[in-house]
Amino acid sequence: MHYYIDGYNVTKQDPHTKNLELECQREALEVRMRVKGSALLGRGGYTIVWDGAGGVGLASQSSTAQVSHSHYTRKPSADDAIVEKVRHAQEHVGVVTSDNELVNRCRAVALHGVTVLPARRLFEEAKPTYSATGGKHRALARNVGIPAEADSINRELKELWGIED
Repeated sequence: MHYYIDGYNVTKQDPHTKNLELECQREALEVRMRVKGSALLGRGGYTIVWDGAGGVGLASQSSTAQVSHSHYTRKPSADDAIVEKVRHAQEHVGVVTSDNELVNRCRAVALHGVTVLPARRLFEEAKPTYSATGGKHRALARNVGIPAEADSINRELKELWGIED
């Protein structure tokens, strides 16, 4: 099943992301879903829908065949974009939100049915991470899923290109 995630509805309720800047909220949920999406939603795909006309995010495919991406809607709201996606779905779909109005709108237009999961489904299992020095972070560490040698590669490239930190 493919899920449509009401991005800010999730991040603005999540105790670990609600006080972060919007860009950091988006990054935290996107990283969390890349790392834990299959455990949180199953093997189907998902689309995180964000308010804003920032363009369409990159699509990616993991080894578990979970296709995912972020979508920045040009519609008046992410809710409107999700309702449109549910209306045109050719199969049963899922929606992750705690917005009752959005839930009712989706149920009214779903031709093949809709499963609704509460926003907390995507953050109740997410625990804060801790740095090597023991400091508490508010979201997943930025290096989750990045190869251990990435820092040395970045330093080497900066040196080659004459970029200073």
